[in-house]
Formats: sequence, C-alpha cells, structure tokens
Amino acid sequence: MITVLPRRNLIAHRIVTLAAALITLLLVSACSTGGVSVGSLFSDDKPEAGNAQQQDQQTAPFGSATGGPVKVAILLPLSASGQTAVIGKALKNAAEAALLDSGSQNIQLITKDTQGNADGARTAVNAALNEGATLILGPLLSAEVQAISPIARQRNVPVIAFSSVAGVAGNGVYLMSFLPGEEVSNLVRYAAKQGIRNIAAMVPQSAYGSTAENALNQAVAAYGARVVALDRYPRSSAGVASTSQAVAGKIANSTNDIQGLFLPEGGAMLANAGNGLSAAGVSSGKVRMLGTGLWDERSTSNVQLVSGGWYAGVSPSLIARFSQRYQQAYGNTPPRLASLAYDAVSLAVIVTRKAPGGRVSAQAITNPEGFKGVNGLFRFRPTGLVERGLSILEVTPTGPREVSPAPNRFTAGF
Repeated sequence: MITVLPRRNLIAHRIVTLAAALITLLLVSACSTGGVSVGSLFSDDKPEAGNAQQQDQQTAPFGSATGGPVKVAILLPLSASGQTAVIGKALKNAAEAALLDSGSQNIQLITKDTQGNADGARTAVNAALNEGATLILGPLLSAEVQAISPIARQRNVPVIAFSSVAGVAGNGVYLMSFLPGEEVSNLVRYAAKQGIRNIAAMVPQSAYGSTAENALNQAVAAYGARVVALDRYPRSSAGVASTSQAVAGKIANSTNDIQGLFLPEGGAMLANAGNGLSAAGVSSGKVRMLGTGLWDERSTSNVQLVSGGWYAGVSPSLIARFSQRYQQAYGNTPPRLASLAYDAVSLAVIVTRKAPGGRVSAQAITNPEGFKGVNGLFRFRPTGLVERGLSILEVTPTGPREVSPAPNRFTAGF
C-alpha cells in the first residue's frame, strides 16, 4: 500500500496492497481483467509494427488528444551477471504487481534492460525517452544512475532511482532506497531521547564506514548528542583485535562517560568485531550497542555483544507482509530491494494522476507531508534524498523486536 499525505487534511489516496487479489489477477488476467488491458499496461520492447493509429490510441500521454496512458519507464539490470540480475527480476515482478494492484489504466509501464552497466543504462534511457516516457524509475546501480542523469535532465524527465549512493541524488534524481544516513538519523534521534547522548564509534575503514561516520556526525549535531570517541579499524582479524582493545580502554575510562557504542558492521565482520570487543572487556551492560541496517539479518542474533542493541529499520511486520504476499504470487522470497520498486510504481500512479501531459513536477514528488508505502512513511527532500520514518529495532536471540514504532506522519523537528 502507498498513500500520499497532502497538507492539512491528510486525505489518503489508497493503492490496493499486494494481497490475495494480486494472485487472482495474475491467474485470470489472460481471460478477464475487469476492463484493464494487461497487454497495454506493460511493455518490455518497442511497439510492434501494426496499425499506427491503434498504437497511438493505446500509448498517447495522459492529457493528450487521445487520452491514453502516461508512459513510465523502469530501468533494471535484467541481463546483468549473478545476484544483480536476480535483484533486477525481483524489482520487475514487484513493479508489475504494484501496477496491477493499483487497478490504474492511467500509466503504461515500459521495462528496459540496462545490462547492469553505464553503457546499457544510457541505451535503455534513450530508448525509453524516445518512446515517450515522462518519468523514469531506476536504475539500480550508482554508475547507471550517473550515466542516465544528464540525459533525463536534458529532457526534463525526473528519475526515481534505487541506488543507495547518496552522491548520485539531486538535479532531478530522487533516491527511493535505504540510505545509511536515514537509519543513523532515526537511531540517534531515538537514542538521544532515551538519554544516550555520549556515543563512541568503532567504524570500519571502508566506503560504507565513511558514510556511516559522516551520518553519525550530522545526527549527533542535530539531536543534541556527541561523539566522544572514534576509532577506525582495518577489516581484518588483527585490525579488529587491536582496535577493540583501544575502544575498551576508552569505555573503561570513567571520564568519557560513554553510554552508546556505534558499530556499523554486519555479517561475519560484525561477529568478529563483537567477539573482539567482548574479549577486550566490553559488555552490553556497560554500553548500549548501536548499529545500522547491516544488522538486519539473521546472523546478528548470534552475536552476544549486540543482543539488546538498537538499530533503525522497517518494521518486521511490514517486511513479513510484503514478503509473504510476494512469495505467494511468485513462489520465492523477494530480496528486500524488491519492495522499493513496488513503492516507486505506486508513487508513479499517484503523481502522474493529475500531471498535465503526464509531466511530473518536482513539487509533486517532494510533497513535504510525504507518502506511505509498503516500507512505511517516506518523503523526498529537494536534494533528491529520501527521508524515512523508521522503527527502532532491538536485537534479540529470536530476531529483531520493535521497541519504538515508526511515526505515522512527519512532524516539526523530525
């Protein structure tokens, strides 16, 4: 489900959720679609040769003389290698599910393959724009987004991409993604309200570590906390061990009054860091462990030190709801990123509904009241970055537990 929250009256524009109705639609679309022509909703290739007048009537932009659907393109790495292609296919499935769920006949979804590289992305966006796309969803990879941005901007077509690299946002590019900065902001806001204001950080020497460190510095400044100690470690056993000793010494020093320890790490390296800190004398009874979305996996529950620790993320109930319904429809569990395409298409249905000629404005995309999707509350800043209202989750032996629900709306000071 995605709803837009307009100013003052907060009237909800409802998009039907991915539920049993979706399965029915998928099964019966070849026979009966209740007036919706499924063939005209989707297009993976250029229009086939045939009666030109009939094609124009099916694909003319919303608001044109023929009153046809708005063309929205989604650019995905469908023929890339390995896991990238798997994610691309899941994004495609979720996007098509969202359009079917909406019941909208006002948009036609045009799927283009980027091949998972910059050249393929440029070819894909040019093809989509030449076919009349007035809104671009995707691509996934930052190099692809960088490649298409100037092309889309020249044609005055906004882009809602799925990259998590904040640097590619702006100038008409909006990121519908899970950004580390948003996770850290939500976390520090909550921690500060709970009295955890003196925070130490043990950060990996990596691009992600630098991003998380910058986000932490911005968040503590915004919410009245402070970073009282910061140590960066090489992502190796020796690096973790030596840095753990240094961090433990600072926590033991009573003059530092360290209340929280920020550790933006995940998987095997989180276990390594957790074991190293425990061996150095750090315990969850001394400090509250704080993490990022990298903690949002099953193996985190096995790391004893972070048990009881907090991180910000999407409510487990929302994740389970989308995952179960996707699995019922497609027979497999979706990667987390698939939900981004569902929300992006649902958003496209809303913002193109009254767009003159199908041309979507920055004002419509950056509605300050935001939207609600299958991942909860979100809105786009003028910078192109997404702002999310996230739940605060606590690590337990059986998985994450929601200790603070996500907000229902954006308020002053959020």
